[in-house]
Amino acid sequence: MEDSDTVQDAKLLHELIKAKNKDDEKLIKLVTSRTIEERLKIKDEYNSTFQADLNKDIEKEYSSHFKEVLLALFCPPLDYDCYHIRKAVKGLGTDEDALIEILSTRTPETIEQMKVRYKEIYPGRDMVADIKDDTSGSFWKVLSALLQTNRGDNENPDVEECTKLAKMLYEAGITKKNTVEIFTKILTEKSKNEIFTIAKIYRKIAGSHLLKDLSKFFSGDTKNAFIGILYGILSPSEYFAKLVNESVKGLGTKNTTLIRILVSRYEKDLPNIKQFYKQFYNKDMVEDIKNDTSGSYQRILMELCMT
Repeated sequence: MEDSDTVQDAKLLHELIKAKNKDDEKLIKLVTSRTIEERLKIKDEYNSTFQADLNKDIEKEYSSHFKEVLLALFCPPLDYDCYHIRKAVKGLGTDEDALIEILSTRTPETIEQMKVRYKEIYPGRDMVADIKDDTSGSFWKVLSALLQTNRGDNENPDVEECTKLAKMLYEAGITKKNTVEIFTKILTEKSKNEIFTIAKIYRKIAGSHLLKDLSKFFSGDTKNAFIGILYGILSPSEYFAKLVNESVKGLGTKNTTLIRILVSRYEKDLPNIKQFYKQFYNKDMVEDIKNDTSGSYQRILMELCMT
């Protein structure tokens, strides 16, 4: 596609959406060749020029997972996160994996912005209260700490202090005393560089990787939350590679998770995610996604993966 011209793109988008004979290939090329900032400008122009609502037009003209991807691509990232948080806690049941994925990989600044935006999108609702009402026990304690956004920003770790904290983690895991509280405080409050240093020292003390030991010390959603937090700090791309694999392996596809990851990461670190996927599973991530999807849904995901 040529360089973006908002007015022309909006007109072309309107033609493609309203056409009786849909040209999904042209639509896919248009939306995936624009950045999120460009797409949002196109959306505003579309709504203004045609006195329409792009979201409603997409809802009317398209269906299934292809529609879900289109809506996601025209959604501001902050709104998209808020939407999935609300979806995770709304109604019966809870999507704990979505809560962990989003809260453990977003910056404290983004989470604070999400809290404000959530109230604007869902009047009368509070994101923290909604999550609290839908979770409990040690899992809620961990999420609550993330929502408090108390992570420091120290770029020059004190080795002596980090050694003390690494020993605290090791002893808490072995003795099973205040384990959740100690791990929560350290992993949600220390800076990225401090966590790097603590994890390095921990390995010398314990003879094993902190990430691996989390599976020994904890279970269920609490374990998954701590793993998400540590991955989110040390190597987010590795974490998302694992989540993509979980989305496509075995029978069925976790389409919502797959879409959320590809849409939220394709302008950030998707090349790194693909590299880690190859390293971990000795498979091509794009081929695995292709083999698990079909039609226009498959083609738009392929375009996202190739950017």
